[in-house]
Amino acid sequence: MRDLDVSALVLDPEAYTARRKDELARLVPIRRSRRVIVGPLVSFEFENADTLLHQVQEMVFAERIRRESAASEELATYRRLLPTPTSFCATMFVELRESASARRDLKELDGLQHSVRLQVGDAVIVGEDVPPDDPDDTTYSVHFLRFELDEQQRRALGDLAQPAVLRIEHPKYEGEAPLPAELRAQLLGDLTA
Repeated sequence: MRDLDVSALVLDPEAYTARRKDELARLVPIRRSRRVIVGPLVSFEFENADTLLHQVQEMVFAERIRRESAASEELATYRRLLPTPTSFCATMFVELRESASARRDLKELDGLQHSVRLQVGDAVIVGEDVPPDDPDDTTYSVHFLRFELDEQQRRALGDLAQPAVLRIEHPKYEGEAPLPAELRAQLLGDLTA
């Protein structure tokens, strides 16, 4: 599996500015193909080394981080989201439109991050909040969820005759969306990379 290495980052803002347009053009289609929208407010992006490295690169650029040690700290934070041979992560975005009511709207959705399920074949996999949950169950606009699959679930993910559906079952928000065949293939590749 590919790791997140500081040597892949461009720490000079001017140098990154020169190649940023090309990098965005390369990454936007990748991110789009790894995105699943569940209802009107929630979307998920399934992460891999490319998407995570890009997130860190953009953070390094925006915050003008030039020291390798500081960039390494950012990478360490995101490294825990890398796929493993038995799991992958998705970033859950709660996309509230009105900032004036966002805090109240998020409060109504408390626990949403614990209501995400991935059905693969007959199995239902609960998304686990990364890092482990806050004891107060607060929902924020961004959460990271890990889905752990056993061998049978991995086989079902690769069998397009079997369902693969991302579902939210929360008292105040419900929705579901199938995982497209292209994304399923990418996730299987992530598990074996």
